[in-house]
Order: sequence, then C-alpha cells, then structure tokens
Amino acid sequence: MKKRFIYSIILSSLIIVFITCEEENKAVPPTVDTASVDEIYNTSAKVGGRVTNDGGAEITERGIYWGISSSPEINGTKLQIGTGIGIFSETLSDLTPGVRYYIKAYASNNVGTSYGNETFFTTQINYPSVTTLEVSELTLNTAKIGGNVTDDGGYEVAQRGIYWGTDTLPQLTGNKVVLGSGLGEFSHTLTELSSSFIYYYVAYATNIKGTAYGDEISFSTDPVIPTVYTIPAVNITSNSAIIGGNVSSNGGITVTERGIYWGISTSPETTGTKLIIGSGTGEFSDTLINLDPGTDYYLKAFATNSIGTAYGDEKNYTTLGEEPLVTILEYTDLEAYNITLKGLVSANDLSTTVEFEYGTTTAYGSSIAAINSPVTENDDTVSATILGLTPETLYHYRIKAENELGIVYSEDSTFTTVITGIAGTVTDIDGNVYQTIGIGYQEWMTENLKTKRYNDTDSITLVINDSIWSELITEGYCWYNNDETSYKNVYGGLYNWHVVNTGKLCPSGWHVPTNEDISELFDYLGGANEAGGLLKESGTVHWKSPNTGATNEYDFNALPGGKRFDDGTFDFMTVEGNWWSSYDYSTHNASYFYLLYNYSNSLQSYINKKYGMSIRCIKD
Repeated sequence: MKKRFIYSIILSSLIIVFITCEEENKAVPPTVDTASVDEIYNTSAKVGGRVTNDGGAEITERGIYWGISSSPEINGTKLQIGTGIGIFSETLSDLTPGVRYYIKAYASNNVGTSYGNETFFTTQINYPSVTTLEVSELTLNTAKIGGNVTDDGGYEVAQRGIYWGTDTLPQLTGNKVVLGSGLGEFSHTLTELSSSFIYYYVAYATNIKGTAYGDEISFSTDPVIPTVYTIPAVNITSNSAIIGGNVSSNGGITVTERGIYWGISTSPETTGTKLIIGSGTGEFSDTLINLDPGTDYYLKAFATNSIGTAYGDEKNYTTLGEEPLVTILEYTDLEAYNITLKGLVSANDLSTTVEFEYGTTTAYGSSIAAINSPVTENDDTVSATILGLTPETLYHYRIKAENELGIVYSEDSTFTTVITGIAGTVTDIDGNVYQTIGIGYQEWMTENLKTKRYNDTDSITLVINDSIWSELITEGYCWYNNDETSYKNVYGGLYNWHVVNTGKLCPSGWHVPTNEDISELFDYLGGANEAGGLLKESGTVHWKSPNTGATNEYDFNALPGGKRFDDGTFDFMTVEGNWWSSYDYSTHNASYFYLLYNYSNSLQSYINKKYGMSIRCIKD
C-alpha cells in the first residue's frame, strides 16, 4: 500500500511537469511594426516594415497592405515581401499624384497574422513644365505666339495660355489669353498690333499645385537684325577652348540660328569655319577641340533672324604651347665608366620628349632618354645616367627636347671621364713594383717610393750618420732609424729635397707631384678639410689611434712614415705622414704636404730641404 502511494505521487509530478513544459513551448502570433514611408514622389513611394519577434514559430509570410482608404488590410491591396524576421521594404509604383495612401505592415506564422500600426502618405504634385515658343507669322500688325506644356507635374493641367503686353513681366501687367488645358502646344494670333511698340509675352500652365511660366520673349512688328556679343574664349588649353556669345535681343523676331565663326585669320566670318550653337536669345557656348598648340585663333559671334544676320565684336586668343626651352645643368656622379647628365626643360604646356645626345665629337652618335621623359611642366629637371663610357675620354653632349611645335637643342657641352678607381702598376729602376690608383684625372702610386737609384741608373747616396746628414747640401736618402729591413717595404725611403730636385727620382713617365698636382687631388676629394681622411689608410695597424676620419675611400693608402730632421734624428713614425712636393719654395725650404693621426684634414707647408721625407710619384 505504501509503495502504491509513492508511485502515485511520482506519476502526478511527471504529469504536472509535462503540462508545464507544453504550456511554455506554445507559439503565439508574431510582432511586426510598420515603417515610415520615404522616397515619396509623384507616382512612387518606398514602404515596408520590420518583424521584431516571430512568436516562437517560423514567419511564413510578411508584407504590406495598402490602398486609398483606411484599414487597407480590408479595403486595399496585399503586397507580400518575403518571409522571416527583420526589416523588409518595397517601392510602390504607378501611383496617382496628389493622392493619400494608407499603409499597414503584416506578418504571419502558423498561429496567425499580426499587423503593425496604420500610417499614410500623400504622393507629390509638381508644377507643370511649359516653354514659350518663338513668335512666327509676323506681319506689320499681326503675330502668332504660343507655348508648349511638356509635363503636367503629375496632375491635370486645368488651364494654359499666354500673357502679353507692351511691358516686361506681362503676367503682372499685360493681357491674359486662355488657350485650353492639358499637354501639348498651343498658339494664338495677335492682331491690330502697332510698329511703335515692342511686345512681350510669356506662356503659362496651371495645375492643382499652381502656375508655371515659360521664358519671356519680345518682338516688334517692325523687326531689325538681332543684337549679339562675342564672349572671350575661356578654359584655353593647348588644343581646346570654350567659345561663345550672347544674343541680348532678337530684334523683334525669332533668332533662328546663332553661333560662332572661327579661324586662324581675321574676319573669320569670311575665311573661317561656321559653328552653329542653337537658336533664340541668351548666352550660348561650345568647346572647340583638336586645335593646334601655340596658335592664334579669331572668333566672331553671329545671330540670324528673318531680317538678317548680326555679328559681335571680333575676339582672338592663343592656344597654350611653345617650343620647349632647354638649359644644361651641372653633371653629377662623374666616374670612369659612367656619368649622370642633367638639364632644365620648360615644356610650355605641351608633352615634351627629352633625350641626351652624346659622343666623342659634336656629331654625337649616341642618345639616351631622360628618366622622366616626357615632361609637361615648366622648369622640370631632367636627368639620364650613361653607362659604358671610356675612361679619361672627352665627350660632347647636348639636350634634345621635342614637342608638337618643334625640336630644340641645348648648346654643346663637354665632360671628360675620370680614371678614379682604375688600378695599375709601375716598376722603378730597381725592379720594385708599385700598385697605382686613379683618382680624378690623376694616377698615383699607392705606396711610398723605395728606390736606391735614379731612373737613369745612377745611385742615390745613402746617408746614415746624423752629423753628415745635418751638413748635407746634396742628394741623400735613408731608411727610418736606418733600419732598411723593418721599414723599407712598408714605409719606403726618406729622401731629402735635393734628390727630388734632380727630376730623376720617379720611374720614367712619372714625377714628384707639383703643388698644383697636390691641389688638384685635394679639390677632387672635396677640399683639404676632407682629403686627409679619404687618403689615410684606415685602422690603427700603422697609424696611431684614433686615426681620425680615416676611410681610405680612394685606396691611396697614405701611411705615417715619420721623417728625418735636419739634424739627422728620426721621429713621428705612426703619427704623421710627410710627402715632398717638387716646388722650390726658397733657398733653404721646399713645399710638402702632410697628414696627421688626429686630424681628418690635409695640410700643406714648407720645410728645410735637408729633411728626409716620403715620396709619392704621380704619372705624367
């Protein structure tokens, strides 16, 4: 009995849970909102809605009911717009202008259909579109005038016609002639007119929105030729321009043709081309194309009515463009085998191709296009890098610039390729082989001289004794600290200036540098302040630290060989390098240049001819 009671309780609990879950999962109708209507025009509008909740079941249909009465879900038209939740919209078309329409969104699931709030909108109505037609059938006392309704604005044109009178704004002060309703052309013949007056008229059309007017037109029963002005050309380019005119008066009768005569000579109405640009009064314009650059053109506006043709003043303009202008600029990056040439080109508003012509004579023979060719701007810098040149060779070059108006050449200019970086060797009379290097237009030894003989095979006096050295007034040489083994191959010999003065010290075809040779070297390297660092061997294997600024960029390998003083003593090894010049400064002194371990500049001075210093030979 107790077990049965427990089973009953459990069964009852399960039934309650089942019923509760069933109630919780029961679906309801969806929730939907009607969206505001937008993009409202004469005959169309955008409508829609949003399903915000599907009610627990799939949305099988959604859309809009619409019509011209309230409760469109009963009296209107159903427009289905998809399924599911979210925003939906559609554009209604073929509506009637000026009518109120009612809108209501709906959404359906398997439980039922829900509706959004009802809203409404009214389609637009515009003013009619009407033009005033030019006068026709003009006599001394009659004229036919009229208009044309081209668009009713979305609602029936209830009335159309003409206002006319002897004053401007005839719709305010003149006579009204009603000429029917609806779309299309209409006309009326005025009678009993007088040649003493200018008459003004304007067409009108009226719908529910209001009244629209065409342009005001004037005429006279005793007409004359029109009045026309030539407007100066604008937006002038190298091959186009906008030209035009203004018919300020039709002369009392319709202007049937207007336009421009144009050409490259004066009196274009007789020598040029006729360009028709419509009819009637007012401003007119057109664009001439395919013109020639840098050319003078002449213009004259014209306007024609039944009385005759009138002309405006003659105007002229010049299309943009001239032959280019060219100027040679300083070349850069001159090396043994290549160079960068530069120039300045003014294209004068025309696309201009630019090239550099070059060769070993003024016949040139080779050319290369400028990097930024063609150019179109003024004062454009152009350049071209030429490769594959021959070292130490004179070249001629010039700029060639070409546009539609012609070819222009710059003046001839020249450059001579250098021998920088070109290595070689030279052998002295003793058989010592020296490495050489080109720097600018000079070829230098990259090692200090170490010969014991002149180039004519005569021996140079070796002087070891200090006292003898100090008294020496003739040629003599030595090795630093009189130690040939330690110093000869690295630092070379130390020679007094009397040896230099013989003119026989360097190998045949070479010489001890002059002051001018030394200055040329320094100038090529950017000046004395830069030259020292560029010439010194880098590092501190031979130079004392810090060896300031040393890069040896040109492989000159300048070493600190020290010197022998006029008293015969030695000093300054690793601290400074000293090299004789061939220049005889005075009776007791001669010029030399030197480099220091703690400076990046190079220095020139003079010193007693008895000193023993290094020699760097330069090729003749």
